Amino acid sequence: MSVYFGSINPENWRIFSALKVKDEQKDFVAPNLTMLARAFAYRDYNSKIYAIYNEDEPIGMLMQNDYNENGKISCLLTEFMIAEQYQGKGYGKEALQLWISMIKNENKYDSIILCYKEGDEIAENLYLNMGFHHTGDVDEDEILMEYNL
Repeated sequence: MSVYFGSINPENWRIFSALKVKDEQKDFVAPNLTMLARAFAYRDYNSKIYAIYNEDEPIGMLMQNDYNENGKISCLLTEFMIAEQYQGKGYGKEALQLWISMIKNENKYDSIILCYKEGDEIAENLYLNMGFHHTGDVDEDEILMEYNL
């Protein structure tokens, strides 16, 4: 396994926009084109979107942006997806570990915040196993988690 991040650009955006999650997960993640549009819309909040590769194979996408509340700056993991044929093989865990290391090395953030939709037990378990904890906050059908840096 050789997971790494690349950029999404004019040459590859169609490849990444075509990646799909399992049918039963479609209600838990935004469509990839929506993810790309959000990255643009949140550019004033330091949004970044990463192409996730294993070796040279496109396998997923991850989006982050800054969130500042009461002088505390957090990194929001706003979108994360691994394509259906690569799920259950450790790629998601590997990508998150790599990304968390990148965020830690920036020495900019107090924490990482994310949310997952109620009923998405796979995502919940992944995030718990990565060291995230529930905050007790819920935003409509999304449950918030935090990783203290």
